[in-house]
Amino acid sequence: MVRKTNRRGKRFLVIDFSFTKPDGTEGRYRRDAAVQIMAAAQTEEAGRKLGATLFGDPEIIVDKNGVPLRAKAAEIKPPPEPTFADVAKRYLAEYAPSALEPSTRDSYLSKLRSCLLLRLGHLPMSEAIEVSKSREIDVALIEQGSKAATRANTFLALRSVIKFALEAKILEKPPVLMDLPKRTKRVPIAPSVVDVATCIDAASCEEHRLAILLAAHGGLRKGEIRALRCGDVEFDRNRLIVRLSRYRSHTGSTKGRKERVVPLSRQLRAALLTAGVDKRSREEAAALSTRGTAWGTDGLWQMLQRTFVRCDLPRHRLHALRAYFVTVLLNGHMPVHVVRELVGHEDLATTQKYAEVIDADKGAAVGVLGRAHVAGRAQRDAKANPEQRGATTRRVMRGTGRSALLRSRALERARGRGNMLETEPIAAE
Repeated sequence: MVRKTNRRGKRFLVIDFSFTKPDGTEGRYRRDAAVQIMAAAQTEEAGRKLGATLFGDPEIIVDKNGVPLRAKAAEIKPPPEPTFADVAKRYLAEYAPSALEPSTRDSYLSKLRSCLLLRLGHLPMSEAIEVSKSREIDVALIEQGSKAATRANTFLALRSVIKFALEAKILEKPPVLMDLPKRTKRVPIAPSVVDVATCIDAASCEEHRLAILLAAHGGLRKGEIRALRCGDVEFDRNRLIVRLSRYRSHTGSTKGRKERVVPLSRQLRAALLTAGVDKRSREEAAALSTRGTAWGTDGLWQMLQRTFVRCDLPRHRLHALRAYFVTVLLNGHMPVHVVRELVGHEDLATTQKYAEVIDADKGAAVGVLGRAHVAGRAQRDAKANPEQRGATTRRVMRGTGRSALLRSRALERARGRGNMLETEPIAAE
């Protein structure tokens, strides 16, 4: 019904009626008339009653023929959930260029294209997260013969996309994902002193020799060798400063984002002078290929492999020469914190991982077992024969002391022989 009411001294028409909902329950509609005229309000009331009867909704006003005069207001629907492919596209455009190193960005892009987008790209983001919680992707990678490192990097790429989705408010809360596949912790294998000296001497030209020396006597990574400039070499102070690293066409800070100073060995200094680093422009690359240009992405690796083959030596990556640099210094009793500064590691644990344990140290460690066995037998005999306890203890102590002295001298001699390098060790400032 339409009734009149006064509010703050003004007259209002109110439409108020009851109706039956489609589920059979009773409903009530009450609202001010849209047009403040009695005839118009009564017409609106009749249209709303008919809309409630025909469509179960008094918001739909119909004429006397049952045709809606005003359609029901469209419900505001949330936008469709983006797919994993949509989120990955935004991730590569908005997040990866600034948050990731170029090499990491290329690695994650490879994992997205080869696996994740093929399996998750068509799914809404929430469904893709549910699939990633299971072991479905990891099982598929195992069936393809992927190594543990490849599987782990694939899930690291997935986690990076999820991190962006949380920052972009695409996801409300971080999901609980499966643990990363366990990777075997490999001990870096450094070439022997003889192999490195042979490789340096067998370099086919001065350009190759300089690149090998920068890795073996300077501890530089391959990207740091490419980015080293003539101005970074200070001959008057007998050192070079590692400031930059280059990956493909991108030049940026080093991996640790920290400059470091490396003193020049006699061989490395001679190679830099032979290359004319002191006479060229400060901004020019210090290490050049035989073409007179900066080294390309794979040029250093190819050069080193050809050198190893020519010398009939086991093949190693260029990074193995960096491991050689660390190993030689640590086996030469250089303090670990000094070596860490020379190679630019963030913590001591990373530096210690590169150190090989020399055979004399291993023998001394195993010798502890022998001494424990002798001591155990002495204690057993002493308990069995209390009268001989004092004499046995003195005899064991004398034997243990003499053996320890002999082992200590043998260890020092072995370490001394290990320091007789064919190349001059690098000393810290």
